[in-house]
Amino acid sequence: MEGAKIQNVSEPTLYSTMLVEDYFANSTEDLSETTITEQKSRSVNIHGILWPILFTVLIIIANFLSLVAFCIEKRLRTYNNYFIINLTILDFITGLFLIPTVVHTHIGYYPFSLDICKVTSAIQLGILNASNLAVVVICADRHQATYDPINHFISRSKRMAVIKNIIPWIVSVVFWFLYTTIPEFIIDFDNGRHCAHWYSLRTLPGIIPFIALFYLPFTIIAVLYFRIVAKIQATLGGKNVEKQFAMKDAKKGKITAELPHDEMTSAVSNATINVDLSSDNFDQRIMRKNVNAANSAKKTTMKHETTTEMRKATRTLLFIVIAFVLSWLPQSIIMLIYSIEPVLVVPGLPRPARLFFRWMTYLNSLLNPISYAVSQPLFRSTIVNMFLCRRK
Repeated sequence: MEGAKIQNVSEPTLYSTMLVEDYFANSTEDLSETTITEQKSRSVNIHGILWPILFTVLIIIANFLSLVAFCIEKRLRTYNNYFIINLTILDFITGLFLIPTVVHTHIGYYPFSLDICKVTSAIQLGILNASNLAVVVICADRHQATYDPINHFISRSKRMAVIKNIIPWIVSVVFWFLYTTIPEFIIDFDNGRHCAHWYSLRTLPGIIPFIALFYLPFTIIAVLYFRIVAKIQATLGGKNVEKQFAMKDAKKGKITAELPHDEMTSAVSNATINVDLSSDNFDQRIMRKNVNAANSAKKTTMKHETTTEMRKATRTLLFIVIAFVLSWLPQSIIMLIYSIEPVLVVPGLPRPARLFFRWMTYLNSLLNPISYAVSQPLFRSTIVNMFLCRRK
């Protein structure tokens, strides 16, 4: 009876502690069970742990191959792909942090000390949150490139990309240390055998983590992405970017920017012929000035993101957003229902279903590298050449 009471209290608590805990540990654990029952339970655990192990290995390998592809192929290290590299690093670290989670699921308890639990939980949740916020940063950058292409192209650089990519790391890790680790050290919270957290004992604090992990990023991503799609459709895929540059240059007095290069060269030649031939120096100065103006105008019209580059970046973003929503939406809805009425989830939802939806949140880290291969031919060919041991 005492073991049953512990089970009834602990299982809802464990389930509300989100991803870093094994709230899917065996609910039938009892010290009074016979040896035969323990052996049967262990055989079921071994069978059920194979899929988490395979899933974790696939995440690590897929993102590792993506990082290697970015290292060996310099053409992949563009401004837009710097955001993809950042997301790949986050997903790779997420896969590494799944290793102790798999061990936890198998043995039925957290294998490390409570202090390690407090620290590593904040780091793991911070990395997971940074991965989701990295998608927000990609959307924000695409939004600026769509609505303000001139200033976006002028200001963008690899250094700027690195600065933007650091923001999700800092925000996420600081938030989770302040929300999880520091309060637990202050109140000396007992995390128990399953590395539970203080906010799992209360309804509102228990749903705030999923607001930070999914609902807030999802809201921002949805607004930005629909605005991007609407703008692209309104501008016919960005074909009027050149007109925006011409209008901007015209305001600065660079009327020559509106002329095609052939007409501009012809104008330069005509101006050179009509110059007074009695002054060679004057003639050379005029010709150099006009030629420089023509070259400057030609370069100015090229200083924007090409339509091909824009479409490739938008297509990559589309696959990333789809992977994010499909991976996180089911578990986020389940956690929202749990915060309102826990009985509908535990024991209302079968344990295998809870386990499946819980691991689905990590599916995002596996779908992201697949998205890169689908949306970028160069990335796909680089991966193929790696497997075939070919070098260009």
